[in-house]
Amino acid sequence: MHHGLEWLSRRAMWIAGFCYLLITVLICFDIFARKFLGFSTESTTELTGYLMAVGMSWGLAGTLFERGHVRIDVLVQRMPLRVRVWLHLASLLALLVSTGFYVYGAVSIANDSFAFNATDLTTLRTPLVLPQGLWAAGFVLLFLAALALALRSVGQLMHGDLIAMDRALMARTYEDEAAETLEAVAEAQAHMQAPGYSSTEVVAEPQTPLQTPSVSSTHKQGSQ
Repeated sequence: MHHGLEWLSRRAMWIAGFCYLLITVLICFDIFARKFLGFSTESTTELTGYLMAVGMSWGLAGTLFERGHVRIDVLVQRMPLRVRVWLHLASLLALLVSTGFYVYGAVSIANDSFAFNATDLTTLRTPLVLPQGLWAAGFVLLFLAALALALRSVGQLMHGDLIAMDRALMARTYEDEAAETLEAVAEAQAHMQAPGYSSTEVVAEPQTPLQTPSVSSTHKQGSQ
């Protein structure tokens, strides 16, 4: 369950990134169209709002697995390991409770839009259940990710594997960031050294006698 949700959350993060990229494309196109083509799509604000909501919610679970959420843990990191793991678990349970409210609210809104066949008051008349349903799906994925981490943490706590539990739930440090950067650089170098990699190296072609005169012919021309 944990590995499957982690894989799914990372793919959702990719989709979230493309949502923000598409927001940039839509805004740039609208600016270009107004400036040089004399018209506006009149839907950029609506579409970018949907994309921002979906991108935000779909990126939450993957950020949780990567320990990328902002945490104020100055005091927590100074406490003993046996106390620290219980605080990690308490924060994870608090995340579960708050995310449960998010899921309930988002699903309720999407369900109401579906029941009343509600549409946005714009030219596109977008059925609101579509963006709201996708938005709610991100919170559901976050809830499942937090539940999987909580179950794994309880198992580690019961087996006395406190170091692994602390490592999985603590905030990212600058050592983690540096190690990730070095790993990415090593992967890039390995890819460049692969046999099938095509680089921009210029391969010197063998020169013909017509291109480079030999020493003997040069000497003969000089003597003549």
